[in-house]
Amino acid sequence: MESAEKVVSLSRNTHIQIPKNMKAYSLLYLLLFSFAALSACKPSAAAQAKKIKEMEKKELKMLKEAKPEISESEGDTIEDYYGTSREGLINWVLTDTATLSYPFTRSIEKNYVTIATSDDNLLRIYSWNTGLGGTMIRWDNLVQYKSGDEIKSAHHSLDMQLHPQDSTESEIDYCSLIDTIYTRPCTDGSMLYIAYSYFRISGDYSLRSLVAMQIEDGKLVAAPRFVRQGKRTDNLRLEHTVGDWYFLSNLGEGWNWLFQYDEKTQNLYVATTDSINSLIDRYDIYHFNGTDFVYQKTGAPFWLHPQLHHYQRLELFFRTKDYIIRIDKLDEETMRYASWKSTQQMSDTPELVLTGSYVEKDNTFLFSKGSYRYVVTMGDKATLKVQHNGKTILQQTQETKEF
Repeated sequence: MESAEKVVSLSRNTHIQIPKNMKAYSLLYLLLFSFAALSACKPSAAAQAKKIKEMEKKELKMLKEAKPEISESEGDTIEDYYGTSREGLINWVLTDTATLSYPFTRSIEKNYVTIATSDDNLLRIYSWNTGLGGTMIRWDNLVQYKSGDEIKSAHHSLDMQLHPQDSTESEIDYCSLIDTIYTRPCTDGSMLYIAYSYFRISGDYSLRSLVAMQIEDGKLVAAPRFVRQGKRTDNLRLEHTVGDWYFLSNLGEGWNWLFQYDEKTQNLYVATTDSINSLIDRYDIYHFNGTDFVYQKTGAPFWLHPQLHHYQRLELFFRTKDYIIRIDKLDEETMRYASWKSTQQMSDTPELVLTGSYVEKDNTFLFSKGSYRYVVTMGDKATLKVQHNGKTILQQTQETKEF
């Protein structure tokens, strides 16, 4: 007993001299042990590279087995996956959790699938055209997300995932094209995900939505974060006609305007329509307060110079070799012409602002300034003609590119 007490007393109160080389060995052993422990938890770079190579081979096999239609164009081989089977992709995503981080580069390049991934890589949605819908496109989806250490995957629409109580087995699960997931950190430390969803109802009618969701308690659930007049919803819907907006917004450039977020003011701009669901280039503005998107007002877009914010609707927007032209309807009789150099943006001060009128029988807008006359004619492509004392001094036709 006495010896035991001495040992305890010695270990607590006596300073023992340890040789320097023993300290070095102890530190070395500690480092080696830590490295071994970390290595056991994390796959080596070689193992990761091997896994990626295996997945690349599997992806190529999947694409081949889908049996695309092969054609030749200008010496290039084209593989068309429209309407081909996606069973290989479905089975792979549902059974292999590593697909959540795999890029599927070749599948995307070949238009086999569209993939939207959140900025934190915890949520991913796959979309593809089944080829079954005709003018009403029938999409299909896979939803995949990570909660804690668990990765979950499901073969159904995002709406089915978020609102399973609203669906029955007898109903068709209408999926949509989802090509973007916006990721917004909230003040409470949570992450808000907003998916941009597109569904074509017919050849000239579409539905676009912003869908808000969160990962909570191991599930991907709807997040009712859009607030207007005290009412909450998890989605903002925009039903609209297609053809008219395509032509009046520079042959499709305006598709990029329908949902825009201004990082500076943290305001979300959501396009609005008139009574017949035609887009008018006016926007419902929602402010993000760190938790919710709260409706503020309906107004002009932030990418338009403040001098031009008063108008009823956009009548025509197009670009020529040297100019950007915008025509707005101010009231039932008055049109407004604004122009910029082609190197400028609509947010810049316009170089010229005029008021005038629309001549329906000629499908033409007329504006005047002193002895100068500005004539904009609508056709397959818009044309700008500038006249001075009746003589044409400038004529430029709309220049277009794919949007």
